[in-house]
Amino acid sequence: MSEKRFPFPVRVLSPNSSLIVSTVWEAVEYLKRWPSKCGRDYRIARQHCLDALDGLGSPRAAQASFVTAAKTAGLLV
Repeated sequence: MSEKRFPFPVRVLSPNSSLIVSTVWEAVEYLKRWPSKCGRDYRIARQHCLDALDGLGSPRAAQASFVTAAKTAGLLV
């Protein structure tokens, strides 16, 4: 699996501090431990990230969805 980098890193909250997410894979791993309610934006972000990993979507689209989900959940730093 090739590394799919985001156009720019995203800083999000983790249980004890903040975390920098720089790749689609890191976003998928963070989404697995999502520390908030999993709503519509979460599901869209998860699907866009999985699509990007499979080559069916772009890292840019995955990042945009990830940022939207994090912002909606109050997890964006």
